[in-house]
Amino acid sequence: MAKCIAVLLFWAAAIPAFPQSPTFDAASIKPSKVGTDSSSWNSRLGYLVMKNQSLQRLVAIAYGFTDEQRVLGGPKWVGSDRFDVEARAVSPAKDPELLLMLQNLLVERFQLAVHRDTKNGSGFSLALVKGGLKIHPDETEGKQVWNSRRGKIVAERVSMAKVAESLTGFLGGPVVDETDAKGVYSFTLEWTPNAPHTTGPDATMPGTPNGPSLEEVLGSQLGLKLENRKLPIDVIVIDKAEKPAEN
Repeated sequence: MAKCIAVLLFWAAAIPAFPQSPTFDAASIKPSKVGTDSSSWNSRLGYLVMKNQSLQRLVAIAYGFTDEQRVLGGPKWVGSDRFDVEARAVSPAKDPELLLMLQNLLVERFQLAVHRDTKNGSGFSLALVKGGLKIHPDETEGKQVWNSRRGKIVAERVSMAKVAESLTGFLGGPVVDETDAKGVYSFTLEWTPNAPHTTGPDATMPGTPNGPSLEEVLGSQLGLKLENRKLPIDVIVIDKAEKPAEN
């Protein structure tokens, strides 16, 4: 009998434990007292701070979407009420694990239930202009960099797939890479944010007093163009959400 127990204990020890879903060691979610629409989020190893964010935006960030309009459903307040989030992990976790922890935190504090879906919607393809790409691959060593703000992008060693993904935030719709361009690229773009778009149903002829649009500098400096497309769009649907108790 003792031998049987010893054998069972041996096999139990040999079976790997199922990984537990990661959670923050400590976290605070409070209604935001900021009276503007400005918001921010930043992270460092093991630490996440998010200011003046709607639940719609928190869900988008947690699930890796750059556009919060791809988060659908839920009560009306998920897009209007704002919250401040501060959370600390027990270990020096990096962004991928922090965002997974954020998913679990939203489930815990907002009683959040979501599911993934796909819908057809308007988007853009990123393609080459006639004459082809106007920049050459960057063969230098170094990490990928993408810094952007209203009217300016500074990119270092980024792929065209990354360019397309990042342009989604500026255009309000998904962008897919159809350039077939290999390698990584470095460039700086500056444009006039309020310049009329040159693509889409409300397109305006270029050369207005407002200055070049994003579409114009993409074409003239990089050799890229945006074309309207109907695309299958991945979305997150909020099935349930409740306002959290302040903590």
